[in-house]
Amino acid sequence: MVKKETNHNVERDRASHIAAGKARPQAAEENGSITGIIDERIENLAEAIEEIDAALEGRKELNEQFLEQIDREAEEVKRHLNMLQPPWKAGFLPELEFLRLSFHKSLTSRAKDRRSEELKYWENGVNLAKERRRFLDEYKALLATRRRLGDGGR
Repeated sequence: MVKKETNHNVERDRASHIAAGKARPQAAEENGSITGIIDERIENLAEAIEEIDAALEGRKELNEQFLEQIDREAEEVKRHLNMLQPPWKAGFLPELEFLRLSFHKSLTSRAKDRRSEELKYWENGVNLAKERRRFLDEYKALLATRRRLGDGGR
């Protein structure tokens, strides 16, 4: 997951730079407020990244549940379809032919539902991964900025 640095470490680093005369007191105060803002944003980004990870995992579980349900429904329709006698053996019975066509239509619909769910899962995953990448890039940039501010801007 995301590595978090504590405010204590940031404060200690800032104090050591001030004590060593590497930063003017006014600059240290400015850096302190900027660093505090950066720290807060870093923490928010870390939480957002963790939420996206949880959302990805939740979406994966939801996808598995949907696909299992679709498969169960398709198996049930196949069982009903197999119970019907083929029309060429029983003679043409409009009621049986209607049921057979309905079951075939239902099977086709389940296959379409499966493809649709797989596509939605893929689209959701791609969108969440893009958002996660954007947050992670910003997170890393802010960590680097905080390090530079902690070093007195060197």
